[in-house]
Amino acid sequence: MSDLKCPQCGSPVSQTGLTSEATVVCPSCQTALQMPAPTSEKEPLLQSPSVASTVQTQRGAVCAICQSPFTHADNKTTCPDCHAEYHAECWQENGGCGVYGCSQVPKIEQRRAVEIPVSYWGQENKPCPSCGKEILAAAVRCRHCGAMFSSAKPEDTVTFNQRQALEQQLPKLKQTVVWIFVLSLLPCLAPIGGVWSLVWYPSHRQDLAALPSLYPALCKIAIVIGLGQTGLMALMGVLYSFTTAG
Repeated sequence: MSDLKCPQCGSPVSQTGLTSEATVVCPSCQTALQMPAPTSEKEPLLQSPSVASTVQTQRGAVCAICQSPFTHADNKTTCPDCHAEYHAECWQENGGCGVYGCSQVPKIEQRRAVEIPVSYWGQENKPCPSCGKEILAAAVRCRHCGAMFSSAKPEDTVTFNQRQALEQQLPKLKQTVVWIFVLSLLPCLAPIGGVWSLVWYPSHRQDLAALPSLYPALCKIAIVIGLGQTGLMALMGVLYSFTTAG
């Protein structure tokens, strides 16, 4: 490190060996001089928070979210994964890290039906199978005629009419199943219930699929109970005839 010159006589004054601010005497004019402590050429001596924040700013230490430099008065936080530094309020507002690929990056909600219109077969609209007017592909009710649909999937007029007719028949189907089951339970009427269920069930199997699983199960049980009681009564009749004949 080069020596400084005395401001009085111009003689060189050495700074070698100084580790802090000190008063030295000029060897020529004996003038007392207040000499600053030397600092490293690679790293300045950080003696105050203001100097530290200045050096940090020169190095490019900025918040990765707001891109603003840190100062000594800032409340900072550090990402536990990538160790990037942030203003505490920036971290809280962002909900996590702002470094791409970091595991602490907040989850971004994916684009859903609110942003992407529901479409079928590439179409965002569909014709109403009841009135034929155009409605949204996601609609389950026609805003023109008030027709209700079981799902948003498009259906043609024939399928719609068949479904409507089936829905009107469902209450009657339920009543029929209940009557068949009751008749099959009564011993004297079991032959009627058993035969009725045996003939009626195969022809209405698809319609029963639209009902809760309880009703198809009752119909199957009615077949077993009705035919079982009918067979048992027939067997008892045969045995009785043999007994009386003997």
